[in-house]
Amino acid sequence: MSRELIKNYPLTFYFIISFAIMIITVTIQLIFSIPSFGVFSFNVPGFILWILMVFSPTISAITVTGIINGRTGIKTLLKGFSIWKVGLIWYFAASLFLIAPLIAGIFYFIFGGEAPGIDPSLTFQVIISYVVFGFFSGPLSEEAGWRGFALPRLESKYNALVASLILGIIWTFWHLPLYFLPDSSQIGIPFPIYAVLVVSITIIMTWAYNNTNGSLIITVLIHFCFNFGSVLVVSILGLIPMMVFFIVGAVLIVIYLIFVIIHGGSKKLSRKPDEEMPFNKIITKEAALK
Repeated sequence: MSRELIKNYPLTFYFIISFAIMIITVTIQLIFSIPSFGVFSFNVPGFILWILMVFSPTISAITVTGIINGRTGIKTLLKGFSIWKVGLIWYFAASLFLIAPLIAGIFYFIFGGEAPGIDPSLTFQVIISYVVFGFFSGPLSEEAGWRGFALPRLESKYNALVASLILGIIWTFWHLPLYFLPDSSQIGIPFPIYAVLVVSITIIMTWAYNNTNGSLIITVLIHFCFNFGSVLVVSILGLIPMMVFFIVGAVLIVIYLIFVIIHGGSKKLSRKPDEEMPFNKIITKEAALK
């Protein structure tokens, strides 16, 4: 494969490789009936496939970046993981995805809503397992790809809202093969609802990314809180049924989205001047390496 071809179409090759790894790993699981790796299910073949699956966006980003710009380009790609001095307000903005549904669940429970309650078989070790699995299964494994690699390139071509919509739709369909795995937690969420949620959070993550100088730490935290919110409120604490959680979550996300678009505007989802936008800095650095 020509380096020049990848250099001219980095985003295309990034998406192709990400989807290819996801589809191949899911296909292998289905053909050989390999159980999925999870909090309560460990098997070596399933674990290897899970690593390849969840890290496929990062594997793809590092591969394409390495081919185009070598080790220096990879360092630039991963620099977002070192940007943590962004102000407490952004850590709070990220944690809202955990705090808001938790508060909603508590009020639902207090006012007599039907809920299963805390599972008595849960232990501290099991909860820690949920947290560790949730941290690696998506947040840490994907963000170097979707936000570190794809988002800056999309924003260099489209305004922030359009770039987010494109990325959100692609990110949604990257998850689609998981719906074919009978033991996947993904199948518990109807795909249309899941699509709306993923596109919505993508817009919010672009807003956070653009306002924190491209911090992948913040996008990882948002990703984790978004994923873990349902686990904590529904599965661990049992405060609210899953379908009620979806309805409440949808309302909360719509309110958040309205605030984000009003705050930053659809063009940049930020009030920063163009020269301070993180995608401009990253694209400029990578252009200098070519």
